[in-house]
Amino acid sequence: MSVDSGSRRVIVVVRPTVSGLDESAARRLLDAVQAGTDVDVRVAYLDVASPSLHEELDRARTDDVGKVVLIPVAVPRDRYLLTWTSKAVANWRETRIDAELEVTLHESESLEGAVAGQVIDELGSAGKPITASPASYRSPAWSVIEPHERHLLVCKGPRCMAYGAGPLHRAMSAAAKGTSAKVTGTGCLSPCNLGPLVIANPGGTWFGHVDAGDADALVSGLEDQLVDHVLDR
Repeated sequence: MSVDSGSRRVIVVVRPTVSGLDESAARRLLDAVQAGTDVDVRVAYLDVASPSLHEELDRARTDDVGKVVLIPVAVPRDRYLLTWTSKAVANWRETRIDAELEVTLHESESLEGAVAGQVIDELGSAGKPITASPASYRSPAWSVIEPHERHLLVCKGPRCMAYGAGPLHRAMSAAAKGTSAKVTGTGCLSPCNLGPLVIANPGGTWFGHVDAGDADALVSGLEDQLVDHVLDR
């Protein structure tokens, strides 16, 4: 593979909050950045969402990019994001030993200051009246457990995402449509080096090293097809 050492791509790396990831906001951020520069800029998610950092680095490699600069973005500063971005790159390098791609990380020292400056500018604002209804706190829709006979938890932490949890979760969600199975993506379930991980309830059976090809068996409870993936607890 010939690599153009002069080509350069920037990947903005983000991760979800406790309440989840607002992907539309991430897309607006990317669109605003792309509108203001001729630099090749993409976005990747450390965990939970796709494209994962591994997927974007693979894409850069396929596109014959010579250098990638990663810019983790979080306000306030997120040490987890910085640390696991570096670890994800280390894993990517280890598992793509023939990859001729230079990857560096840029930690912005001015981002918090820029946001703080914007907040200061807004301190004199009178704001807008709050007209939201409190009905969500008593809505029946949020008071009833969705009927299901099988509940599958899919780990979407940084390591499991690197190992393919994104395609696995999508395949399982598609397989569960119209069935009595419920599929829920989660944060890190801890033993992610065994990932992608799935916990199947009832029974609490743990499955490791599963992939999208196992989606139907996981959703249907065909555990005789998954014997090699069952983890001891």
